[in-house]
Amino acid sequence: MKKHAFTLIELLVVIVILGILVTLGSKGIRNARLSAKKAQAMVEMKAIETAIMAYQSKYGKLPVPVENQGADEEDVEFDAVFSTDTILALGGDTTMNPAGIVFLEPQGVSSNGVFQDPWGEQYLIFMDTNYDGELPVGFGELDLVVRRKLAILSVGLYNLKKEPTESDIITSW
Repeated sequence: MKKHAFTLIELLVVIVILGILVTLGSKGIRNARLSAKKAQAMVEMKAIETAIMAYQSKYGKLPVPVENQGADEEDVEFDAVFSTDTILALGGDTTMNPAGIVFLEPQGVSSNGVFQDPWGEQYLIFMDTNYDGELPVGFGELDLVVRRKLAILSVGLYNLKKEPTESDIITSW
């Protein structure tokens, strides 16, 4: 009985096919991870929005310092004191949250108390503090006015790309 071995061409064809399958598989995994991070950002933004609306329901105003009430804040940044004391009720300062209610238990908070998206970037939170029903929202190529009290942006994906587009900004609406 004659033994039949693989030819060099057959081996090369198998190697090329395996290379193509590995490439397609890794691209699929990358896309799945990206989709998962986008979904996580949407869930986190909804949780922040719910917490801010609960705060407004409890105290009758949006959770911004008194000196910022009445004027649209284009980018209200939740810094350490603001986020942890106002919304999370973790700090000792109860000026903004006298009842000490924990409105949010976020997963992504930096060491300085800033809410972070799945890419480690700060969420951009815009509030209509003069309650005129129009909220200017802008970042990168995104520049618009929305008819909402609150808008949240995740810009982590935008900041990672070499040539980002408006579609790389994840919005809460």
